[in-house]
Amino acid sequence: MTLGVKETMSDTETQAIERVTAEGFLVLYNTKEGTDYRVDKVAGPGESPDVRCVNSAGDELWLEVTITEDNPRDAQALLGRSNHKSLDALRDLLNKVRTGAAKMLINRLDGNVTNILIQRLRRKFEKRYGPNVALVVRETSVAWDWDLVLPTVQEAFRGMYMPFDRGVWLLSRTKDRLTRVF
Repeated sequence: MTLGVKETMSDTETQAIERVTAEGFLVLYNTKEGTDYRVDKVAGPGESPDVRCVNSAGDELWLEVTITEDNPRDAQALLGRSNHKSLDALRDLLNKVRTGAAKMLINRLDGNVTNILIQRLRRKFEKRYGPNVALVVRETSVAWDWDLVLPTVQEAFRGMYMPFDRGVWLLSRTKDRLTRVF
């Protein structure tokens, strides 16, 4: 799993996030695909893909888990490893905005949010994970309507090798929405 903060997370915490993400993904994936996969094993430190799933027939589905963020360090804030989204940080930013020393950050799905997703996917596409692997990208912020920018994301990867033969999926933070990217 790539958080950009993995060096500060314990392996147990990383594995717990991967397991919870995989379980949430499988609920929606199984319904959508008519399958019955379940988490069988979460990989240890340095192992990849992150999660092995099996179905009732013994078929394997491997999951590589990563997260996306609207702004750098959002994942750290979600995990309590950065205070850049705290009330004090917001007050400080508002004071700076009032004096002209800073500008308010505005997240736009068709701007910074999509660009960060594309960057995250490019890093994952550089690696080879083997057969029967899906990439699960978990949101860490608001529930964006990814369908609005899927053509932009797909165009950014036109002609590139697809290392995830079981698809690339976006899982909402609340694990109630699954969007297939590829």
